[in-house]
Amino acid sequence: MTKEVFYSKLKEVEDEVIEMGNLCITALHAATEAFLNCDKELAEKVIKGDDVIDIREMEIEDRCIKLIALYQPVASDLRTILTIIKIISKLEKIGDCACKIAKITLRSKLKIRRENEIIKTMVECLEKMLKDALRAFKNRDEKLARDVYARDKKINKLYEQLYREMISYILEDPRNITMATETIFMAKYLERCGDIIASIGDRVVYMITGERIKEEEFEQKYKVKEIKYIKLEKEY
Repeated sequence: MTKEVFYSKLKEVEDEVIEMGNLCITALHAATEAFLNCDKELAEKVIKGDDVIDIREMEIEDRCIKLIALYQPVASDLRTILTIIKIISKLEKIGDCACKIAKITLRSKLKIRRENEIIKTMVECLEKMLKDALRAFKNRDEKLARDVYARDKKINKLYEQLYREMISYILEDPRNITMATETIFMAKYLERCGDIIASIGDRVVYMITGERIKEEEFEQKYKVKEIKYIKLEKEY
């Protein structure tokens, strides 16, 4: 009976994580729309909404601590709870990024609509990444979680492309400096969100398998270095 109660409460917490993730998707989308349309009213709503995300993180963390204290879970159950605590911390950071983008909009003196296809593509990719990360978490889908982790490379390339484009605008006409620098700062927060969502994918893999993608990458990295070192030794 105690086990059934534990799993029932754990399921409730997992549902709350999904809800928190959906709040982050909404915040990120709204922050981007506010930035592109110079919509200060929408930007203010994003900033106010960040408090809801922060409160949700604290509530879920409190429930996780109570689950550990009351039921003393072990093995995969404990790993799940620890993963949830990590995930909500990362979701809160995504909310912070959305809030910072909104603050760029509020501080901006520009009143023209920003047309930027790279920004739109980045946000679409990020929203899909986060939705898939949450689905991988809910369905215990290791393959999907690994796929989410790998997609961060695309976000990085898009940011690099945008950065080069904005620098060229500044060089072409110094009057573009405000628009370009604001866009670069905004896109950097999107790039940061890509890193965070990839990290969620990594944590989901850990929850399912007990192993982390980053550890595998480190092992592969040092294995390659070791092979190179052995080859050098043979040469000398």
